Amino acid sequence: MEGLLIAAELARLAPRLPVERLAWRFFDDATLVLPLVPSDALWIVLHPSAPRAVLGEMPSDSQGPSTSFARALHARASGPLVGVEQFALDRRFVLRFGASDGFVPVAGIDLMIELTGRNANALLLDADERIVAVHREVGAARNRHRQLLAGLPYRPPPPYDKLDPRATDERVLASALRGRPLNRAFGRIDGVGTVLTRAWAHLAGVDPAAALEGAALDAAVDALARLVADPAGAVAEADAERAAPLDPASQRARTRREALEASARRALASRRTLLERRLADTEKALAAADDAARLRSEGDLLLAHAHALPPRGNERVTLEGFDGDAIEVRLDPAIDVAANARKRYEQARKREARAERALEQHDRVRREYDEVLAAEAGLGEASEETLHALGPDSARPAVRRESVPGIRVIGPHGFEIVIGRSARENDVVTFRIGRSDDLWLHAQGYHGAHVVIRARGQEVPFDTVLFAAQLAAGHSDAGGSDNVPVDYTHKKHVWRSKGAPAGAVSFAQQKTVYVTPLRRSQVE
Repeated sequence: MEGLLIAAELARLAPRLPVERLAWRFFDDATLVLPLVPSDALWIVLHPSAPRAVLGEMPSDSQGPSTSFARALHARASGPLVGVEQFALDRRFVLRFGASDGFVPVAGIDLMIELTGRNANALLLDADERIVAVHREVGAARNRHRQLLAGLPYRPPPPYDKLDPRATDERVLASALRGRPLNRAFGRIDGVGTVLTRAWAHLAGVDPAAALEGAALDAAVDALARLVADPAGAVAEADAERAAPLDPASQRARTRREALEASARRALASRRTLLERRLADTEKALAAADDAARLRSEGDLLLAHAHALPPRGNERVTLEGFDGDAIEVRLDPAIDVAANARKRYEQARKREARAERALEQHDRVRREYDEVLAAEAGLGEASEETLHALGPDSARPAVRRESVPGIRVIGPHGFEIVIGRSARENDVVTFRIGRSDDLWLHAQGYHGAHVVIRARGQEVPFDTVLFAAQLAAGHSDAGGSDNVPVDYTHKKHVWRSKGAPAGAVSFAQQKTVYVTPLRRSQVE
């Protein structure tokens, strides 16, 4: 359900607050019904395919709470409905319940509703915005940036920057829409998604895939005001036109095309999200390379002043720069001055190497991203053959199944690097794939992958060791950290003690390097 539609439903509810209510009712695990006095109800549907919140008729039949969340909702949100708040035109709003004075008094509580497609959710929050109960738990394995679990503080989704069509001047709206097709406008206009875009295009009488200029732009801005005034009516009007009677053959053709278009749109949206992440990664790597000159300069300064500095123990020193200005340099007190300088040279080298790889990928990724945007904009006019080609089966590259366990990566000098993905696979990588002269790596002090560099009788360059160490850090619990210690040794110095569980090993004669984590997806 889109933001403007949610706002319209809440606007119908708000003038009645505070309002008395009856006990919660439940039609299934994902449908919450709040009966309101005197005779209607607020229906909250959390099915991922079509989440929505609407004021409707009082339910004639229902079931009792069947999930732990439903039972918590029934027990804790038992007072009158005293407030409702939508956050801008986000698909997120909160219902505020007052205290109830029953046999056992219950404090007031908030019910946070997130009607965000397949991530639709509902959460009970206490006065400190700590999660009391949650409809669909989200742990770190699913989303390491935003966990939704009982007892944790509630963390809202990431903020976004869009224009509120209810409060934005027409000239600003026109400037934001100029040159864009309507089916890409939801990236700039808050509260509008695919359903409302279709209604908007119908009200404006424009092709949703055509760039807005001149009279079409003026019509779109005027139609947006009507859409804001009555979003549900605009959708009904557009749907009525689409529902005009068709002969059976035409109806089947329309249904087939709509299914193809929806499938292609989902595949392109998924691809666009992936490419946006890759572009962000490459731009981050290019920006980090700007720091390489500073790191090298600090390394040069440390070596130039090494004779006058204590060998170790300082956390920071102030040195005279080559231009005569004083420069403060932070140090690792556990290593000597020369090692601190080498550490800076290594950091600079890695930043430059990442930037070089990013530069090679950036133009290609940008071209592909622009192609995806163009394909999305042209879906309404695309042929069925084109829609077939854009669908998920064509958009997703075939996954080649490895004939042997482990993730395979080719290092900077052509050495094969094998990465375990589980405790059992770590055993296979170390004791079946690894040979005595291969190099074995593991993030120091963290659970993570066993990584083997297959030497095949050759001396492994240190660049390859560092690259494999980055992969070992990236495929460990330290993947979100920086400057991660990784131990490496020859595989012949790794053994498993009798009775030890899968993946648990001991090793000796190791050396340690400190690296920035890297995952395989970042080097492909």
